[in-house]
Amino acid sequence: MSFEFGPKKRNVPRLIQVTTIGITSYRALLAQCRYFREQGFEVGFVFSPSPEGEKLRGLGFPVREIYIDRNIKPLADLRSIRQLKNYFRTVRPDIVHTHTSKAGAVGRVAAKLARVGAVVHTVHGFPFHQGMFWPRRMFLQGVEKWLSRFTDVILSQSGEDVAAASRLGIRPARGELVHIGNGVDLTEFDPGRYHPHTREELKKILGLKAGAPVVTIIGRVNREKGYHDLVEALQRLENLPWQALFIGADEGYLSRVRRQIDGYGLQNRIHVLGLRDDIADLLAVTDIYVLPSCREGLPRSLIEAQAMALPCVATDIRGCREVIRRDVTGLLVPPGDVAVLAGALRMLLEDAGLRRRMGLEGRRRVSEHYNEETVSRRVMAAYGEVLSNVQNTVHDQQF
Repeated sequence: MSFEFGPKKRNVPRLIQVTTIGITSYRALLAQCRYFREQGFEVGFVFSPSPEGEKLRGLGFPVREIYIDRNIKPLADLRSIRQLKNYFRTVRPDIVHTHTSKAGAVGRVAAKLARVGAVVHTVHGFPFHQGMFWPRRMFLQGVEKWLSRFTDVILSQSGEDVAAASRLGIRPARGELVHIGNGVDLTEFDPGRYHPHTREELKKILGLKAGAPVVTIIGRVNREKGYHDLVEALQRLENLPWQALFIGADEGYLSRVRRQIDGYGLQNRIHVLGLRDDIADLLAVTDIYVLPSCREGLPRSLIEAQAMALPCVATDIRGCREVIRRDVTGLLVPPGDVAVLAGALRMLLEDAGLRRRMGLEGRRRVSEHYNEETVSRRVMAAYGEVLSNVQNTVHDQQF
């Protein structure tokens, strides 16, 4: 199915969302973009070739697939910038909105070269963090500061990133970073949708045993997500009943994780499912959600898990400690500390009452603070302000 932008309509703002990979557009931005379309915007997407392209075209969104490498590769990056610039000049968007670090870099440079009227960027977690080798950290901070100079509005999902930007002098052309938070569809991620019989049927389909609590991690399979730490922690709990779901696309690290699983003889207890789009169903059969990352922005998976009334164990890092209320909705552990991670899991595996109390409090807190509709309205307000500024600038130039 093909669906592209038609001729530009007068008084209809045209918005293009730029992400590095399609799953970010489909999973994190679709609900917002439906809302923007209802508000009278034309909305399209740009990302690297991926299956989500056809899904979004099927929903009536224009999609242009332009390869954007996730790593810093000068020649590939220049090619991406040139292709993005040419596309922007062809479709003439009123707003280009970039997401995540790499798409934010090449997308903002291309939008500047194409003379797009308004450039918006959302920080889903700055690419630098305190645990990083300092020359690399300083380089990435400098890149973000440089890119901010030709960005009209910078939105941030994390309050900690807003504070870091202020401290480091990373600020857009107008004002400071705007904290928008993150949100999920509370009707999709609703434990009330799942009858106990439905949960048992889902477990059978997945090959899960009745009675053993399910520990789940969702995220790209790479070193920074901490899959290896979770395997090590689970091995230390071999005497307890548990089974685990590992869910996410492989980024070249899965073979290492599988060798670790096989080396400990855990292949019958850890189910590696790969990339899935039935996340709510998978969380419905989960008892404990784990995210042992060393770097996050404001992790959507933690919000989805708490929306499904699950207790969470996560690392005490930016983003995770913003979502989890310590010892109330979950447990926070030092990154890379397998012993403490194993102890936190043991506490929850052995106490079903604690799991239930934390899960219910997590659902309540997410309902109060992480509603997708609230985030959409905040982004829409930013669009309205930046479009007004563009119109005022054009008016001043004419007179």
